[in-house]
Amino acid sequence: MIKNLSEQLHSFGLCEPRNYYIPFSDGQENGRRTDSKRFVSLDGVWSFRAYASLEYVPDDFCGQELSQKIAVPSCVQYYGYDFFQYTNVRYPIPFAPLRVPRKNPAYQYSRTFSVNGDETYYLLFEGVDSCFYVYVNGQFVGFSQISHRMSEFDITAYVHAGENRLDVVVQKWCAGTYFEDQDKWRFTGIFRSVYLLCRPQQHIEDYKIETFVSGGEAEVRFSYRRGTAPAEVCFGRQKKKVRAGKTVCFSVRRPRLWSAETPFLYDMTIRAGGETIYEKVGLRTVEVRDGTFLLNGKPVKMYGVNRHDFHPEKGAAVSEEDMEEDVRLMKSLNVNTVRTSHYPSAPEFYKLCDKYGLYVISEADLETHGTDTVGEAMNGVSWIRKLSVLTDDEQYRDTYIERQIVNVEVNKNRPCVLIWSLGNESGFGRNILAASREVKSRDPRPVHYEPVTYIERPAESDVYYSDVVDIQSRMYPSFEWLRDDFLSDTREWRPLFLCEYAHAMGNGPGGLKEYWDIFESSERFMGGCIWEWADHSISYRGAPFRYGGDFGERTHDNNFCVDGIVTADRKIKSGTLEMKKAYQPLWFRKEGNTLKIFNRNYFAPAKGALLVTYKNYGESQGEESREISVPPREWAQIACRTAQTVHVRFVLQEEQNGVPAGTCLAFENFFEEAFVPQVCSAEIAAEEGLGELTVRTGDVEAVFDKLSGEIRSLRYRGRDFGGVRLVLWRAKTDNDWNVHPAYREAADEAREIVAEGNSVVVKGHFVRESLKPLFSYESRYTFTADGVCVETKWQGSDYGEYVPRFGLCMKLPASFSALRYCAYGPGESYSDKHLGAYKDVFTSDVSREYEHKYVKPQESGSHFGADFAELSDGNIVLRAEGMQSFCAIPYSADALSDAAHDDELPASDAVYFTADYGMSGVGSNSCGPKLPVRYRFPQCGKGRIAFRFSEKQ
Repeated sequence: MIKNLSEQLHSFGLCEPRNYYIPFSDGQENGRRTDSKRFVSLDGVWSFRAYASLEYVPDDFCGQELSQKIAVPSCVQYYGYDFFQYTNVRYPIPFAPLRVPRKNPAYQYSRTFSVNGDETYYLLFEGVDSCFYVYVNGQFVGFSQISHRMSEFDITAYVHAGENRLDVVVQKWCAGTYFEDQDKWRFTGIFRSVYLLCRPQQHIEDYKIETFVSGGEAEVRFSYRRGTAPAEVCFGRQKKKVRAGKTVCFSVRRPRLWSAETPFLYDMTIRAGGETIYEKVGLRTVEVRDGTFLLNGKPVKMYGVNRHDFHPEKGAAVSEEDMEEDVRLMKSLNVNTVRTSHYPSAPEFYKLCDKYGLYVISEADLETHGTDTVGEAMNGVSWIRKLSVLTDDEQYRDTYIERQIVNVEVNKNRPCVLIWSLGNESGFGRNILAASREVKSRDPRPVHYEPVTYIERPAESDVYYSDVVDIQSRMYPSFEWLRDDFLSDTREWRPLFLCEYAHAMGNGPGGLKEYWDIFESSERFMGGCIWEWADHSISYRGAPFRYGGDFGERTHDNNFCVDGIVTADRKIKSGTLEMKKAYQPLWFRKEGNTLKIFNRNYFAPAKGALLVTYKNYGESQGEESREISVPPREWAQIACRTAQTVHVRFVLQEEQNGVPAGTCLAFENFFEEAFVPQVCSAEIAAEEGLGELTVRTGDVEAVFDKLSGEIRSLRYRGRDFGGVRLVLWRAKTDNDWNVHPAYREAADEAREIVAEGNSVVVKGHFVRESLKPLFSYESRYTFTADGVCVETKWQGSDYGEYVPRFGLCMKLPASFSALRYCAYGPGESYSDKHLGAYKDVFTSDVSREYEHKYVKPQESGSHFGADFAELSDGNIVLRAEGMQSFCAIPYSADALSDAAHDDELPASDAVYFTADYGMSGVGSNSCGPKLPVRYRFPQCGKGRIAFRFSEKQ
């Protein structure tokens, strides 16, 4: 029987951690790693068997034929084994460190491979969740844990010439699970690549490349750390020999520096023992000086995202092609920074970031967040102490250190890595101090760890202000703290980086402009990383996207995993465009007939085509195109005509760092407000009826319900267009968790309804049992020959965070699907989320207005800053004016609120048209700060919205 090692934290039989590289045979040209004759991929189809626990694995398992098959890399859940489970904070196992459940599924993988038998053979696993045992030809080779580490075994003594058998047994849970409680799906299996390296008996093992830049010269330092063969290192035209334990240096005149904007890489070749290793070297400096983070001496900003390994149909088993797709898409969206949340990425990901230009915060595989929720045994203990229960326990010191070593040593030669992160949400204690010392002893790059802020009473703590971290970090701080508190802290000597901000769950995030106005106000603000890159929604066996709880699991955190700035399948959402605009490399200012352009880059000129389009309320008045090249951090200006709308786009003319030619990287829209709604009243004839009041004038007839005060029926030329009712509710967004449910349940109750001259006045309030009235209003309905104008004054209650929206809703026939409007578009927009949109006249179709990308249905399709909106069936046009925002979508707020998934929405039966006196912003309060007061619907105020009918011309 296999000895069960799952409840201890030590690995056995592994090689000492080293930097990542792939050796080639002498004479081979550089290429993909699979081109190397010394690289033997073991990815592919393996034989497989699942066991309820390790105890059920038979003694002769290495001799058995396994009838099942599975792909490597993969996650077993996608092959019908075990079950899908998503948790954010809570541990998915009972909290009893370092014990794991007795029912701990185990999975045997088996395959054969062939070698010639006269070299040194290394077996490498780039990622296995959670721990695993390795057997070669029936002999135990070793055991490894830390899911996202590179595990390397020397199997030379276990193989023979010809065919060999490899067996790997993976356990779902291990002691390391307590230190890997990241916000993610709990996948199991060999989820990253497996391969052999066939190497000469004498070879290089580990080396470190460091770069130093001063003035117009640079130095490249190659330190031969471990190995048995003498090496020759070539850099440019310089060749130097070096032995283990020694260092050689290369000088570079007029160096070309690496950055995300200019990812230039120099070639280095290392020859030793019949092998050639091809390296790419980026010359750059990283430092914190005078409270500012500097790259190549410049106070760069980090336009970042947090990235997990995730693919909707493969889970954590992302391929190199998947990683490259992510990197190239990030570049096209103006992202320049990635935090590898919350573990190191696969080593090839870092090489892609080197190549295309992304700054990387490389994070250790460490999170103990679940200690915050461990139950009654912790009652009376502060939240901070709960989080630190493992981190401050010295018996776990070695695993904290080991998790840093396998991050730093593997990735130390990658120029893209600017910052080391000790981990995530694990509290603060003596083990973090030890981890920081370990990292600093191995590499000089700055150290990050946000939970240093969890120190109790930090303003009084010398440890808080020590160099345990070199960068101050926060998650989701308020704008007020950023603006007022950080810069005024006289003891704070570090720059500030928001490792998580702007939670992108559902219809969000809002407030990006406020963040970046603050970030740009001081060089001490580094920027931050949006949480997070992609939705983590599962597509299993062709089914639509699903989230936590959809697989029958008892412990889960619902759709909190659907929180990406792009969809799980990397489609663009309105929040994506919001981020792209906030991160764009150019600022535009228009002053009269002059267009001013500022290049936000620090290292690269902005070169491309500037397209300027002139419009008059949607009608084109011509377009101009010219090439520009704006030096970094400088302004340029061009002549620009005056028009009602001037739309400016900056477009690449050739591929740039993986971004295709033709990509628009920046835009601005200059819209001159000139629209003034006109309302001409007409005399009305009013008729009292049983429970109703009927009003007629011109081609319009309206029937009011005396109990609710709403227009029950609105007719134009005899055709009934349904009712017009006041609404407080929008389908809850994921960020609306603190919105009082009474706003949905409240009923509109008229207290007074009278005809006055050519108007009808309704006084009423929204009420719900057991509560004081939520909202009071007085509406004056003034009728015209072709419509009605509704002028309303309102007063909110003194409870509830804020009213989601207040407006007028109509349920129109489904045939009214043609939409034309003047507002922020063409995508959805809100008061705090319209950077990625622009104001103009747009045409659309109602079927395209709802955002079918949120997985869980919610408020969507609004357009902020509306001058007018028109809906038509081809014969009749309904026009609304005067609202702050509007939406016209195929679903009611109730239908959206009641559906758990987009594919469960009912078939559309109408067009639901809502014109808002105002709507609260969307924010990012699903995890971020509360919605700022300036974006909440005001507690009191007044507004006027007019509806007009006409025949289509």
